Amino acid sequence: MDISQAFMQDFEAFVEQHKLIQPRDCILVGFSGGPDSTALLQALSHLRPKYQINLLAAHVNYGLRGADSDADERFVTEFCFARNINIVSKKAQLPHKGNLQSHARDVRSQWFGSLCKPYRVQKIALGHNRNDQAETVLLRLIRGAATSGMKGILPHAGSVIHPLLPFSRQRLEGFLESEGLSWRTDSSNAETKYSRNRIRHELLPWIRDNMNPDIVDRLYETAQVFAQTDEVLNQLVLHRLQKHSVVMSDDQCKLPLQSVRNLSPVLRFYLYRSLYAHLNGDEKDFYGAHFDRIEQILDAAGSKYINLPGDIVAVKQYDDLLFCRADSLSPVDAENNREISTLRNRLLFDNYRISMKKIKKLPTRHSFENRHVAYMDFDKVTFPLTLRHRQQGDRFIPFGMKHHKKLHDFLIDEKVPRFDRDKLVIIEDAEKIIWVCGMRVDQRVAVDDNTRSILMVSADRVASSRPRSAERKK
Repeated sequence: MDISQAFMQDFEAFVEQHKLIQPRDCILVGFSGGPDSTALLQALSHLRPKYQINLLAAHVNYGLRGADSDADERFVTEFCFARNINIVSKKAQLPHKGNLQSHARDVRSQWFGSLCKPYRVQKIALGHNRNDQAETVLLRLIRGAATSGMKGILPHAGSVIHPLLPFSRQRLEGFLESEGLSWRTDSSNAETKYSRNRIRHELLPWIRDNMNPDIVDRLYETAQVFAQTDEVLNQLVLHRLQKHSVVMSDDQCKLPLQSVRNLSPVLRFYLYRSLYAHLNGDEKDFYGAHFDRIEQILDAAGSKYINLPGDIVAVKQYDDLLFCRADSLSPVDAENNREISTLRNRLLFDNYRISMKKIKKLPTRHSFENRHVAYMDFDKVTFPLTLRHRQQGDRFIPFGMKHHKKLHDFLIDEKVPRFDRDKLVIIEDAEKIIWVCGMRVDQRVAVDDNTRSILMVSADRVASSRPRSAERKK
């Protein structure tokens, strides 16, 4: 078996092992013209008849090397035309400040993503190899990555696949030579002003020559161990989510603080990241620094919150930890009042459905069993009624008390989270607050033995999504 056949056998085996492609997939291949992406596109073109896949090559010309950049673009175009592979190219300008490599990755990633829908792309294939994996693991170790970060580059991450991950750069070049193919060399890859390039050209060669000649293979194997460890810890956290009283919806995840405190710090990290990923769509922007900031608010008094990437917020509110979207914490319009001059059967106010009804006597089972329903002496209520949110200086006499109490103090005593207080609906008549919806009626409108008619009011929040309990077994 020659070099090319042996490579293709191992290439297809890796693709099959990790289920990287499916028959009739449309695969976008990031194609720079370098040895990695050239080998990737050539290998995938060999699999094209068997898997009936469609290939789309995508090339970005940053113009950083003048004529050489244009020559790269001509090379990739001619390569694709010779193999009947569709190719799209883009000229892009990068900012003069900051890390050019990082900016270039962002441009590529965003552009590749924008091509998926119009070209019906299922997978985005990138040419990262065994050497890239070793560099990534070492770079993350130096930067202080934890268990999750040390898994490095994964074979499959969302729609992105890395079919060349087990192959060394030397073997890729040997494959191209056996196929009689040339490739382009980017001179900027030799510049050591970037951290990754210093690791590639200085640190790894030194370790190889002075400490371990197989350092690339050992780091690659280390990444595999960490990837397996990461999977085990994720499964353990999933089990904990199912076991404890975690309520999850499309907009928020809520769990008791006691359940959080019973976990080890490692599992807490995985728990927070899992809840973050549920709301954000993926976990890649959640780092150890975010974990540390969440840990700091757990023992804080009252309600505290921190902002996370992707407009996600972690909130500690009394006995619960909440992950939610930032817009759900947006303050309501305090001036958004609604006046009701006569009894109304049903109306909407903000996110609440308000119902009113005049009845003769209390139901057998009434307000104490449903806090969203209140019963008041109709003759003690003075129309018009006003629906509003709380205002500074609000006071009322909570049912069961004899004296006024500041609404602010009442809500603190009732342990209402700070971020929920402004969302409460207040119903007041022409003279006083008669009901803090969902909380307490005013003593002055309470039903007593002399009551002849009763005003029954319900205030139900209109849910945007139906919450589900994570403790239900799938």
